[in-house]
Amino acid sequence: ITKSKPVVYAPANVEGSAFALNNKGFILTSYHLINQADSIFIQNKNMERTPAVLVMSDAKLDMAVLKIENKNIFKNWNLPYSFKNKISDIGEKVFTLGYPNNDVVYGEGALSALSGYMNDTCMYQISIPMNPGNSGGPLLDENCNVIGIIRGKNSAAEAAGFAIKANEILTSIKNNENSKDVEVLKNRNQYIRNLKRSEQIKKINPYVFNVLIYKKD
Repeated sequence: ITKSKPVVYAPANVEGSAFALNNKGFILTSYHLINQADSIFIQNKNMERTPAVLVMSDAKLDMAVLKIENKNIFKNWNLPYSFKNKISDIGEKVFTLGYPNNDVVYGEGALSALSGYMNDTCMYQISIPMNPGNSGGPLLDENCNVIGIIRGKNSAAEAAGFAIKANEILTSIKNNENSKDVEVLKNRNQYIRNLKRSEQIKKINPYVFNVLIYKKD
């Protein structure tokens, strides 16, 4: 029996994180990751490398929505989390999942400020160490609500990062002419909120992705 050789891919120009926006194959990530991309792929332990296309972006807010076109990939998706439109409070415990490495990485901390870089009120500051690959990943509260998307680290402070607030993301999607089919899920995490953290992460991990971006020379 001849064993098939594993596929070897060229290294991506840029890598980061992304996560599912709904059960219809829409993915949220950072705009700065996919800006000027020639091709975009997402993958994780549950899903082989899959192409995705850009459907909308907000460069000012640094967010982008991607779409998986292969319906077989997401036909059985059932997101365990929802998006929180209300502003969270300083001191709330939060956690992140992302791909600064080939494997998903968990981080935990708290909201340390209700504004971000240069007092930008579209962002939170969080007391979680960040790596470049964390950009585009979700920021979640204790009840597994998505309250933001990771923007990047605070170079002026150790173990601190920034996240774009969920309400800003939801408003941007609602007002974008290219997002007519982009539904954002709410009130879907009642069963997951009472699980211990390790079990919550097992439920969420299939919907957090390593995003790989290729750009022309």
